[in-house]
Amino acid sequence: MGLMDKAKEAAKAAEAAARSAAGDARDKGDELMLKRKVNSLAEELGHVTYRQHDGLTDLEGEVNRLVGEMRALYVEIEAIKGPES
Repeated sequence: MGLMDKAKEAAKAAEAAARSAAGDARDKGDELMLKRKVNSLAEELGHVTYRQHDGLTDLEGEVNRLVGEMRALYVEIEAIKGPES
């Protein structure tokens, strides 16, 4: 294998490593964004729960909606993490 072939292989390996690192960073950013959405929904759920305990009724639909959205976000988070998590 000549010097040029070795240089090409090294360049390909470096490119693959850079693409992998960029993909990992993008996944971490997506995961963080989803976790922030979950936290926001959890805060909203806390407010609804407080209102329920304060005597308001007919909030069960709102609770179900928030819990459903949170579950869906957790599924997305697990999909980003992949099978190794």
